[in-house]
Amino acid sequence: MLATVSIIIPCYNKHAYVAAAIESALAQNHSCEVIVVDDGSTDASLEKIRLFDGRIKWVSGPNRGGSAARNIGLEMARGDWIQFLDADDILPPEKIAMQLAQMEGAPKGAMAFGPWSHFHDNGDIAPDDVRHYWQSYETGADLLSFMWHKGGFFPYHTWLTPRALIEKVGPWDESLTGDDDGEFFGRILVSAGELRFCEEARVLYRHPPEGSVSRNRTLKSAKSVWQSFESVSATLLAARDDTMVRKACLARVRTLAYSWRDQPEILDRAVAWERANWLFDFTPALPTKTRWVVGLLGLKWGLALRRLILS
Repeated sequence: MLATVSIIIPCYNKHAYVAAAIESALAQNHSCEVIVVDDGSTDASLEKIRLFDGRIKWVSGPNRGGSAARNIGLEMARGDWIQFLDADDILPPEKIAMQLAQMEGAPKGAMAFGPWSHFHDNGDIAPDDVRHYWQSYETGADLLSFMWHKGGFFPYHTWLTPRALIEKVGPWDESLTGDDDGEFFGRILVSAGELRFCEEARVLYRHPPEGSVSRNRTLKSAKSVWQSFESVSATLLAARDDTMVRKACLARVRTLAYSWRDQPEILDRAVAWERANWLFDFTPALPTKTRWVVGLLGLKWGLALRRLILS
């Protein structure tokens, strides 16, 4: 039986990009159901989406955020496999077919994923780059721990996720305004079994344009990112509390503190977490000089010494 796949595209004020994203979904070599959820756009996005009427499923409603839009898409989806795609990113035509082929004979709970390349509004695509964590893993928790400890991430359209796994872990957290994808796929990875890396299925990940959520540096966004960490780390530690996982969680705390060091509330939370869960580690995800002072002195005094040195 032919595998059924639903591609879910949330859209908020992406009129310059959404048509290209939809075209890339419709151009898949494997027949897919394409669902576009307009999240109350105030620009011409809805006009662009309506051009595809009859070829896609689409719905428009009030602005509730990307997570809510993706949950609406999940409710509309009929596929056994789910492909999420942002309205400003691109899938190559062979992405779905290649990853489905990769999943033949895979055990229950397995997922497919692949590499990506940055691209820009002018059409330039960054040269191919190979990251050290681009490989298959026995479990999703192995990859999550590795990335938290040593650094790294995957844009979420690299994944092809079985619907059953999403139903197991639950929907997107609509209360989050930052790192909602990290929280959702963090929970997915903790519950996932084998991860199969498909090197040929490279997606295009747009260099964040103005207005991107990833550029939001407010305290509200910082609190959301911290809430995401608390959710995923609790799930991860409950599933596998070993030294590697604890080092990974500590590394994630330290990288969050470093990234949000201009937000005292987040730094205080990170310092308190480090003190309550201390173990010695130099945290390779941090910049080289910072990892040494933080590893030796802890977050509070390590970052203070770093500021003193820089001043």
